[in-house]
Amino acid sequence: MSDDDQPKPNFFNTFSFDEVIGHIRIHHPGCPKKTCLTIAARVSAKDWKGLKLGAAVGIELQKYIRHSLTDYDELLRSRIMTRDEARAFIAPHVEEVLRSWRKSGVKLRLVRRIDDS
Repeated sequence: MSDDDQPKPNFFNTFSFDEVIGHIRIHHPGCPKKTCLTIAARVSAKDWKGLKLGAAVGIELQKYIRHSLTDYDELLRSRIMTRDEARAFIAPHVEEVLRSWRKSGVKLRLVRRIDDS
């Protein structure tokens, strides 16, 4: 078998929809369900070329928040700011949303069992 016949390593890095949903549920439990589904669809549709699942999800979450939950696009359209200035301006809001989604919407209460023995 010549070198050309050897299988080449697979550098593709794709994630299934279910993998992405699972990751978001664990790491961003406060993320709204509709947003979770949107992000899972976007992440699972791309080849992430060596990035880990967390990085891919983080990129898509930031893009979603930037374009859907801030005035970023309006700032660019109005030419008030450059792209870098607009990103810096909305960065605290993006971080605030991500921080809130990292917190669970459900509070679990641990109950200590008392042994009567």
